[in-house]
Amino acid sequence: MRVRVLLILIGAGATALSGACNGDSDRSSTHIRVIDSTYTESWQPMEDTGTVYRIEVVSPLGADTVRNVIPPAPILVGDSLVIGLLQFSEDSSTPQRQIFRLRLGKHRIETSPIPDDVWSSYQDLLVSPDGRYLAYVGEDTTPANPGTYGIVRDLKTGEIVIKGPGGGGCDCDEDFNHARWFAPDSFEIAVAHTSSNGGWQRLAGKASASRIHVDTLSDEPDWH
Repeated sequence: MRVRVLLILIGAGATALSGACNGDSDRSSTHIRVIDSTYTESWQPMEDTGTVYRIEVVSPLGADTVRNVIPPAPILVGDSLVIGLLQFSEDSSTPQRQIFRLRLGKHRIETSPIPDDVWSSYQDLLVSPDGRYLAYVGEDTTPANPGTYGIVRDLKTGEIVIKGPGGGGCDCDEDFNHARWFAPDSFEIAVAHTSSNGGWQRLAGKASASRIHVDTLSDEPDWH
């Protein structure tokens, strides 16, 4: 996996905590706050512009500022690591999503690409509360098994931990798929099967045990 190391600015002066950031951080000595936001070219293929955020992370080890952060909200893992998403562009190319890791007190972040099979319009790219796993909706473009599916990968190694049945998809230009985590590593992923009038296929389980259950939802989940 390619890893990029970026120096970041040391932040000063915080604003009120925003709903765009993880509320769990407010229960610790580390706080994540949105400083401001701006419109820019979007990573999303069906949108020309999107919003990126500048956040400040304040901990007993100092204050750091991270730019170009995008939803979902960054999460705090333990007392020394923040993981989230940002968008990055080289040579005026279309921005690409990257996973960032801010190690508190080091004043720099490491970034790495999202997995190659993430469906191009999928938004709920979520890191588990323990920082070990990544849940999302992937897409298989091969003729043998086309469509979308729920998937969980080991965030460190990139290995697939759980992969649900394929065949998902929708005749739409927006994302109707969803995911969520329950601490420390239990998950639900809802994959839209609306192109075949199949509702939503729910993949649920525990990542560390590679245990899953698959069922069907008739209505779109309201998980956020």
